[in-house]
Amino acid sequence: MKGLSSKMVWTISGFVASSGMRFVLNIALSYLLAPDIMGVMLVVNAVRLGIELLTDVGIEQNIVHHPDGLDRAFRDTAWTMQVLRGFFLSLLFAAAAPFLAQTYHIDVRIFWLVACSPFLGGLHSTAIFALVKQVEVRRRNQFELGSEMLGFLVSVVLAYTLRSVWAPALALVCTVAIRSALSYLLPDPAQQFRLDPQIRRRILHYGKWIMMTSLVMYAATNLDRLYLGQAVPLGLVGIYGIARAMAELPTNLARRLSYQIIFPVMVHHRDDGADVDRAVERTRLLFACAVCLALGVGTGLSDGVISLIYDPRYVSAGWILAVLLVGGAFAVLSNLNEALLLAAGRPAFSSFANGARFCTMAICLPAGLHWLGFPGAVMAIGFTEICQYGYISIGLTRLDRAPWRDDAIAISAYVIALGGVCALRYGLGLNQPFQPIWGML
Repeated sequence: MKGLSSKMVWTISGFVASSGMRFVLNIALSYLLAPDIMGVMLVVNAVRLGIELLTDVGIEQNIVHHPDGLDRAFRDTAWTMQVLRGFFLSLLFAAAAPFLAQTYHIDVRIFWLVACSPFLGGLHSTAIFALVKQVEVRRRNQFELGSEMLGFLVSVVLAYTLRSVWAPALALVCTVAIRSALSYLLPDPAQQFRLDPQIRRRILHYGKWIMMTSLVMYAATNLDRLYLGQAVPLGLVGIYGIARAMAELPTNLARRLSYQIIFPVMVHHRDDGADVDRAVERTRLLFACAVCLALGVGTGLSDGVISLIYDPRYVSAGWILAVLLVGGAFAVLSNLNEALLLAAGRPAFSSFANGARFCTMAICLPAGLHWLGFPGAVMAIGFTEICQYGYISIGLTRLDRAPWRDDAIAISAYVIALGGVCALRYGLGLNQPFQPIWGML
């Protein structure tokens, strides 16, 4: 389809620039802040995300999905629901702060500060979502990149100045506020309070499965942070967070490609037939193979990369990253496939898949930690990503849309790349990236 490749290039370029800033920020913070501080923020961020996903009715997905999503009445109603929801969630977060502080042994004032973020985030204009519906990939990525650049600067200045847990906590709140403020510089940003009963019912009807999907996806993707935050020392959680942040980069890229291109393109051109499907399939296969090939190389070199760029206190993140990237290859394919379910109007299948993922994690994570210690917990997390791919594929199979051949090609590229790097390391007399695990079991 005309223009699909250029939109993909813009999405990937924007993601690379954004991830590059976050990557540099993580490196800077590893030198400026101790592992236990990084562990505190990993837990606080996980809690914040969970609070923000409560009552999530998919405002963005609704605007993209409904034919009249750009109408002023629809956008104003959606924005009003978004603001009211943010205000309610901030109050809930503040009320839960004492319990959270006691559970994770974290200063309650940190939770109270971060409790401001749902309300500040809910104030942003729906002009952001309008760009997604119109597939204005270039402008959307320019906006996100500009917001993150300012957030990056604020984070570095605060970390250098304060050298305490207050630095990342304040930076988080400031970054959310900056993004909301900048959204009003986009085209057609004006909003006013409106609650049209019919539109509200339509948003809630479509969004009920989005809400279920968001909650179970959150539970499945953040259970590790929440569980490990109270089961192992916060310093070890901080080291794990470094590896997890790197392992999520390809997964987040796949999610961005899915929600900014595959989902809106297939919805916008749903009546154009097989030509659009073939164009999306070709783009998806190219992207999946390239990412899986890079992941294979990255898995084989993970320990060296960590040792080279991070503070020595975080060196054990190397083997953790290697294990997580094994599951990361399947996580990339899962995110690409989930967009196909949404485009087909079947968010329920996605909800069921993420529910199964949560159950798998809830069983395997404590069991892995109990029987094999911390390495067992990390391996359980990677195993869960492989299972999630299977759960998503079941839904696509029922719709007769499972891309088995393309996914097999992508995984083969991953295995070949990883095998090649491991063989080279063996030939050079170097240790394998997974070797530290055996000494810990």
